[in-house]
Amino acid sequence: MNRGYGTNTMEKSGLTTLLISLSLSMVLMACWNPFSPESKPSESEQYYSPCDSAWKVLKNLQYAYVSRDIGHYLDCFRDDFEFHLLEIDWDDYDGDGIIDEYWGLDLEEAFHEVMFNNVSTIELTLSGDSQSPWTGDSTGQSLQLTRTFDLKVYTSDDPPEGFRASGEALFICRPDSTGEWYIWQWWDQSEF
Repeated sequence: MNRGYGTNTMEKSGLTTLLISLSLSMVLMACWNPFSPESKPSESEQYYSPCDSAWKVLKNLQYAYVSRDIGHYLDCFRDDFEFHLLEIDWDDYDGDGIIDEYWGLDLEEAFHEVMFNNVSTIELTLSGDSQSPWTGDSTGQSLQLTRTFDLKVYTSDDPPEGFRASGEALFICRPDSTGEWYIWQWWDQSEF
């Protein structure tokens, strides 16, 4: 009679199988998952400094999203930044009782600081290469760049869960007083 000190062959086999399965599962969980999104920018992505052209500031924006680097993100803007919303998204974002059609750098920073700190991975693809002078600038220094975007924000990598937004955006870029390019206005032109 077995009083708990010995095991029969069936119990030993089940326990061994369980231990091997648990060990193998732990090893596999520690391995790289080819289906999981990357958490860092690839080597082909780089951060440009100085940012001496409009297209480079958009590359820096993409880099900042993927690396979730709020400092690099804010370097893409200046104090006069405006993010223009679709009419469906107009709301009182700053609590002043007035419906906002756009917000400034302070809210842009607050939103992205929370997002960058609370997600596991961000993927951003900006597609397109159009660039032309923006007619709304009498100095002729501002350029408009239309890009399609595909943004994936993962709240969990295992299993991959998150949100996706895609559409079109218009970036109005111009140089600051030192010649560094920045995004002055960002217009969401997505159609739903």
